Amino acid sequence: MRGKLSFVLLFSGLLSMCLFQGNSLHAKDTLEDGIIGLTKEEVREKLGKPPFLYCEEEPYRRYVIVKPENESILRATFLYDVIIHDLYSFKRDGNNLEFRIYYGADVSDGKIVYRAKEYSVKFLDNPVPLGRITEIVPEFKPAYKSAKVYQERLLNYNTIRLIFVTPEINELSKHMGSLFVDPDKDIKDWSLAYDVMLCAGEPENVSINSMVKEVIVSVDGEYRIGKTSHVFGTKLIKNPLQ
Repeated sequence: MRGKLSFVLLFSGLLSMCLFQGNSLHAKDTLEDGIIGLTKEEVREKLGKPPFLYCEEEPYRRYVIVKPENESILRATFLYDVIIHDLYSFKRDGNNLEFRIYYGADVSDGKIVYRAKEYSVKFLDNPVPLGRITEIVPEFKPAYKSAKVYQERLLNYNTIRLIFVTPEINELSKHMGSLFVDPDKDIKDWSLAYDVMLCAGEPENVSINSMVKEVIVSVDGEYRIGKTSHVFGTKLIKNPLQ
């Protein structure tokens, strides 16, 4: 009897260790931009307290921006619980930037943790040449080693979108992609990615001098991009930064 009990306790302990390692494995990884995958607390430790909070409500698509001290008042106006995102204003190298950090609820570890699933960087003063982005936004540096760059045209906006897909795939990038982007289990190639939005009217012959108005950082992959390629006329191009 004592032997059976010891076996059960040993088995239970090993099972708990395996589950703990499986659930927390992605937490040990990081992505090269330094923000995607961080918890809300970690983002605020890195960037400071946000001067503004941002949220939106569906299906009514109500967008609201408030100061942090008004968060409780803001929540009371919504019909249901909403996720509050962070909005920062920075001045880097003489350029005014707007950072919007979008969070998603990660409940895979048995409790709700809000993680940065995407963020956008807008150049508020003037557009910036593609080749100069890293001087202002160092989080963009991994794009230089992107093995694959895709070009798409957003017809409704007469805008070209470039998607820089970085090569490194790890447990965190796969976790973020399947949880927040596309639950398709066939997608295995999630990695850090940059959507670069060119200014309206920029020519299709992209170069380091192409003018950029916004950069959106998230995770993406060739398989997911291929699923919508017929909609956006997606094509693979040489990395203009290399």
